[in-house]
Amino acid sequence: MMNSIDHIIGFHCAPAIRGIKLSNLVSIPRDMNDQIQVVLTEYNKQYNTLGLFFFELCRCKERRLLLVFRKRQLEAYVRQPAVMKFLKAHGYREEWALTEMLEHLRNRMEWCDSFPHEIGVFLGYPLTDVKYFIARRGAGYQLCGEWKVYTDAVGAQPALLSYKLCREYCQTQLKLGKTFSSLVARTA
Repeated sequence: MMNSIDHIIGFHCAPAIRGIKLSNLVSIPRDMNDQIQVVLTEYNKQYNTLGLFFFELCRCKERRLLLVFRKRQLEAYVRQPAVMKFLKAHGYREEWALTEMLEHLRNRMEWCDSFPHEIGVFLGYPLTDVKYFIARRGAGYQLCGEWKVYTDAVGAQPALLSYKLCREYCQTQLKLGKTFSSLVARTA
């Protein structure tokens, strides 16, 4: 089924879909509610065996935020001792499964007065950059691309370029009539 949701997710989440990034976040307009529920169910049924998962983080008036992620890679990242210590300071528990952590993040997005910027960890951003972003309230960064880079702008450039090229590739393939499923890399 080729539709505009395929194009939206295929572009914004291309690095996760292709397996070069552990996750991406995408905003789906609320006027696509009927489509998105079917797509979420179908995508998870079809792609979970390939290691790709789709999780709704937020339903607001204007949009629905989806986290598209590589489960094994995301699990490994959040289980690193320094990352887990950071998450514990934000109310996460070490014994929780990844889905419980994502549900906690969803609850924080819905009920907290301020945006839970620890989401950067779930997007695979370097922990030091996530910490600096929170401490500096988004100011004073060295480079801005997929994320705000505070500590290693030179080292971040290859990743930022690969994400950009990946998005361009996926967008081109979809415009040429390729299916969304043909873009999904197997990394299970």
